Amino acid sequence: MKVKERILTSAHRQPAALPHTGIASFCKAPYVFEIAEMQADVAILGVPFDNMASMRPGCRQAPRALRDASTRFGWLGDAAGSSGFFDIGNQATFLSGIRLIDAGDVDVRLDAPVTRERITAHARSIIDRGLFLASIGGDHSVTFPLLAAFEKYAPLTIVLLDAHMDYRDISMDLKFSNNSPFRRAHELSFVERIVTVGVRGIKSTDREYRESLEHGNLVFPMDRVHDDGIMAIINEIGELGNYYVSLDIDGLDPSIAPGTESPEADGLSFRQARQLLRGISKHGRLVGVDIVEVNPYLDHAELTQHIAVQLLIETIASGFPNTAAKL
Repeated sequence: MKVKERILTSAHRQPAALPHTGIASFCKAPYVFEIAEMQADVAILGVPFDNMASMRPGCRQAPRALRDASTRFGWLGDAAGSSGFFDIGNQATFLSGIRLIDAGDVDVRLDAPVTRERITAHARSIIDRGLFLASIGGDHSVTFPLLAAFEKYAPLTIVLLDAHMDYRDISMDLKFSNNSPFRRAHELSFVERIVTVGVRGIKSTDREYRESLEHGNLVFPMDRVHDDGIMAIINEIGELGNYYVSLDIDGLDPSIAPGTESPEADGLSFRQARQLLRGISKHGRLVGVDIVEVNPYLDHAELTQHIAVQLLIETIASGFPNTAAKL
């Protein structure tokens, strides 16, 4: 074999390692769509559905945009097991040894009931395989069919970071919309309570707020977060048991996450969100997470999707505390 041919053959065996090379799977992790072939700890599942967006559609493109943004964290997707990431503030390495795969997308349809069935079935098959499921939407309506797959973790607490309650019973004659996922989640027999943090603005209704409290849920408006501080909120939440985190990107302040359908001023800082996620991890077991409502069409600087990816990675890391090694 000639020298030039040997060089080319060797190069073709190497992964396309730079962020802008190769296929943009999440964190450049191996793409594994077949359930029987999934040998990993964490599966990333895209849910590119935004038929329930009532004002500014576009978050169906978020799974692709988040995958593209995530390629700068490509070392987390090492097929042999991630070397993790070093948190300089905590002087610790997180996710060391955790195997990450990209499980592709749910094959959504324009028919919303069919799509809900497919989301639940796909999510359940991954969970039953024993993987930690992290989902990227999509509008917030996708959270309910995702949650419906988590019955094995009963009793389940939901922790919601959101500017809005999303607790309406009926919205525009629809029982299933991005205004109602947590009202529907309350009706799941295995959901014990819902904890909402960061609510603000003038879109949530007094009825949503009152009925959520009457159903035994906790609601922490943004004013309380500012006035009392994150640690006080964590202490009031208390023990969680098994819990699922739903991250609506509009829970963050629009100064750092403008790319969303319904931005609300005076939201959570990244620091507050991370402090909350790490704090509650000491009081329960994280069993799943989704991040939703990222609209890449509304942020031409792509800041929102980069912030969303880092927040999702931070949340996943909070679910694997035993991998956090002090250096």
